[in-house]
Amino acid sequence: MQNLSLRLRTFAAALLTLLIFIPLAAFTLEKAFNSSLTQSMLQQLRVQSLSLISEFEFENGKVVMPEQLYNDQFNLPDSGLYAFIQSEKGILWQSLSTLHWQTAPTLSRPNTGDELFIEHFDFNDDYFIYAYTAEFDNVDDYQAVSFTILQDKAIFNAEKQKFANTLWKWLALMAILLLLLLLISLNAALLPISKLNRQIVQAEKGQLKRIDQTYPPELETLKTSINHLLDSEEQQRSRYKNSLSDLAHSLKTPLAVLSGNSQLPHDAKEPIQQIDQQIQRQLKRAAAGASSAFESAVEIKPLVEKLLNAMAKVYLDKNITLHFEQHQHSIYLQADTTDVMEILGNLVDNACKAAKQKVLVSTFSMSNKIAISVEDDGAGIPADQRQALLKRGTRLDSYKEGQGIGMAVVSDLVAAYQGKLEIDKSELGGARITISFTVPTPINKCTRSGNVPADFATR
Repeated sequence: MQNLSLRLRTFAAALLTLLIFIPLAAFTLEKAFNSSLTQSMLQQLRVQSLSLISEFEFENGKVVMPEQLYNDQFNLPDSGLYAFIQSEKGILWQSLSTLHWQTAPTLSRPNTGDELFIEHFDFNDDYFIYAYTAEFDNVDDYQAVSFTILQDKAIFNAEKQKFANTLWKWLALMAILLLLLLLISLNAALLPISKLNRQIVQAEKGQLKRIDQTYPPELETLKTSINHLLDSEEQQRSRYKNSLSDLAHSLKTPLAVLSGNSQLPHDAKEPIQQIDQQIQRQLKRAAAGASSAFESAVEIKPLVEKLLNAMAKVYLDKNITLHFEQHQHSIYLQADTTDVMEILGNLVDNACKAAKQKVLVSTFSMSNKIAISVEDDGAGIPADQRQALLKRGTRLDSYKEGQGIGMAVVSDLVAAYQGKLEIDKSELGGARITISFTVPTPINKCTRSGNVPADFATR
């Protein structure tokens, strides 16, 4: 839940609300409609019962009813409306609509003056039952007579289903319209955040120095804080560069004087050169360590192709084949271009020195990692020395084939950008040096292919 966007969270909350509200609303409306329809049916059956009572009478102890009733449904067989008149002696009369009934249902008789209404009466089909008992003068006594009406529920159920279908159709349409309205409202409400996010991304890529658009009051404070951070970062980088430049100039002059001193003992020249190399190394490391999180993203492919063209001229006499393989789309690294050239330049130069016939540079990415590997078909690096070469404090110029102070600079620069340097055996027969970096967001979504190391995904 923590990684879900605000838009998705709000939409999910609204969707959950609708998923709860729509069924509850449908259930409530269906219950209200069914209750209203049932009450309407009760009133109709009461009216039908009163019409029967008005037409019923005893004459010389016999039941007298007209041959044709006013309501034609009582006169038509299987019309769906049926009537029975009964006393304690049994059924006295039944409507012509029951003509095809083989047996009469067992009917309950309410007390005199009372009514009985049953919503579900199962006799061949589902029926409503309404019964009312009244007293009639029969010769010398009053006799209780019950008037029972059965109404087939087929029409009632059809009306219920029709209402339910219409209700769900309109509620679903309303839910869709509400969701669309919510999406439009969300996009309008979150548009300033999206604009601010795009400007932050541009600032991270070095395309903007400051966030300059106008935002709602809730985001203006955040905008001011980000601009203050960008200004502080720029000022800090400027101070670092100026201080390092001053330090480099102040140290180079005394060292140049010492190196050019003819009276300097021969044994002191080599330590002075080592001091100069160490100063250059540490200055390079400090400059890389001061790199900004808002550094422009550098595309690797053009730099590699530029280096390979240069190395092909430098090592023309060795007749080396320099090849570049890019298994996915172009990858980018947020770093200083000079630092990237320093890293790749040393790796490719050392590979050319060690190679016999071929040097291969490969770039690839997976998830939020990118990597560059440089391989050669030379003698390689013994396995018992690889781990020692990667230990902190161990010089990486302790193996042969021209791997000098440049590898130490590579190690420091890679570490300064929170990267990782690994040495293993290449399929070409020599060494393979792989540098990998974690990027803030996936550069390219891809699968492993070609020359990608099998363990890269788990590093």
